[in-house]
Amino acid sequence: MCHNCREPVVSIMEPEIEPVLWVRAPIGVSALMNPIVWTMLSNKFTKSGFNVVNWLCDTTYRTLVKVPPVMNEVMDLNLPRGWNNFVDNFDSIMGLLFNLKSFRLKKGEIEPLQVLLKQNRDCIFSQYLPLPNRSLLVIEETSHGTYVDPIITGAVDAIRTMIGIDSTLANYSIRTKENRAIKTIDQLAEFYDNLIKNTLAKKEGIFRKHIFGTRSHFSFRGVISSLTEKHRYDEIHIPWGIGMSVFRIHIVNKLLRMNYTPNKAISFINEHAQKYHPILDNIFNELINESKYNGVSCVMQRNLALF
Repeated sequence: MCHNCREPVVSIMEPEIEPVLWVRAPIGVSALMNPIVWTMLSNKFTKSGFNVVNWLCDTTYRTLVKVPPVMNEVMDLNLPRGWNNFVDNFDSIMGLLFNLKSFRLKKGEIEPLQVLLKQNRDCIFSQYLPLPNRSLLVIEETSHGTYVDPIITGAVDAIRTMIGIDSTLANYSIRTKENRAIKTIDQLAEFYDNLIKNTLAKKEGIFRKHIFGTRSHFSFRGVISSLTEKHRYDEIHIPWGIGMSVFRIHIVNKLLRMNYTPNKAISFINEHAQKYHPILDNIFNELINESKYNGVSCVMQRNLALF
């Protein structure tokens, strides 16, 4: 504990990267939307580069692309434009858009996005949204100039869009606040989308560099093939040898509780690395039953082929 502030002393890399700055829905604006949900809606309801939901929400929406034929269907719905109307009538508007001929699935198919929105209806809108922690915004000042990661422009623009929006000196109309609110959400969504694509999931990104591109703890690599027998679609069955390797620490721990000495436990594991033994079979079943899921949870990932 620090003697001055009485806070725990931890490594600078250990604390969670939590938002320190939040944006509130401006006075007169119904709510803000989860930027990830906004990205999914934009992807679903965009035709030939024309974003239908953005057109409905932002009365200043402009685009250089040609207005697609789907807009004839949208215009026939006679939906009032504006962010507040979109928020207040979200369920009915979504129902209408999903039923348009241009976005409707074939008979019998289920729209996963529609199911997701229904199951997580209480998580879509909020009065507050967190802004990215500044540790995620790479800005480096040198004697030759200031270098900025280009993906942060969306986050910076979102902050600037909301600055002073409720100031008594500004005196913005409700319509202007609505448009600036949806622009902020759109800019945040763009930032998170670019962060995931370029910084996290790209071939040179953080996921591949620190997880997929290295041998992590409790991981393994093997050739995967289809299960021909009856099985759950989200499970994999691993060979005995891989199980002995990936659960080695867990098996040793259970053998020690069975009064094995450390040397005897390791020898026993080495002897049966590729050979069945009922004691080890029981240990594997215990590990599966002890999991809070329907088996031991895992992440399946396929490395990219290199040529």
